[in-house]
Amino acid sequence: MSNEARAKRETADDGKEAGNFPAVLPPDFIVGSDRLDRLRQMGFSNDEIYAIVAPRRTLDRRIQTGRMLSAGESDRVLRLERVHEHAERTLGSRDKAGRWLRKENRALGGAIPIRLLESETGAYMVEEVLTRIDFGMFS
Repeated sequence: MSNEARAKRETADDGKEAGNFPAVLPPDFIVGSDRLDRLRQMGFSNDEIYAIVAPRRTLDRRIQTGRMLSAGESDRVLRLERVHEHAERTLGSRDKAGRWLRKENRALGGAIPIRLLESETGAYMVEEVLTRIDFGMFS
């Protein structure tokens, strides 16, 4: 491939390099700091929120200024909500879901599910176990 062809492929229609655009997310995927209260209502402690979503100072600053969470922070909030709701549906109550998320799990190699929620891959593993429970498979 010629250098000219490579340059055209790597350039957006308006002439800007395609790799320099910020990620564009639908508004539903960017959440406000008020969603942190929802996490607390679901049973997540402040320490768990600070460990998974963002450091205390960062979240305190977002709350004080009324700013929206960043895309990454929003993603982590939505991940916590999604997995907790799945656990609650599967196990039948908020309390049972909370206990299950904080207890070592043999199906996860002895890992504690909530600690795996720091990454999407870990969340996927937790949801796989919940799905197996949903379908009555040994977990």
